[in-house]
Amino acid sequence: MTNKELDELKAQFPPLPKERPLAYKIYNYLKTNARGYKNRVKADVLMSEFGITDNKTLRGYIQEIRESEILQKIICSEAGSNGGYWVAANQKEVSKTLDHLYKRAIEMLKNYSILRNKARLNGQKRIKLTKYQKDCIESILGDDE
Repeated sequence: MTNKELDELKAQFPPLPKERPLAYKIYNYLKTNARGYKNRVKADVLMSEFGITDNKTLRGYIQEIRESEILQKIICSEAGSNGGYWVAANQKEVSKTLDHLYKRAIEMLKNYSILRNKARLNGQKRIKLTKYQKDCIESILGDDE
């Protein structure tokens, strides 16, 4: 993408909070080349296309795009050898990505709960939860604390 094309793309969208132009390029690339699961693009292809050297950085850009109130297309993803990134083409694809993110969030909360409980064992530091944290954990895990 040339600088002129980038300027034209920026003119279409107000700046993202972090004002990282590469996020616009990735977003536009996915909108153009990865519409629907069948057209998903592997992470290594995106990294090569945009000169990104590690997955963590790419995931940061994807997160930035997903969290943007300006960039409205839903970027879906799937991990694994058959995975990749794409722009949702239908509600089924959106639901699949939401389910995937929900399961990951629940796993993180389970890990949090396990570590919190381990911290109480054998005289280790007891973690004092806020009321909000207690309510969240109880509603999700049924914790009686």
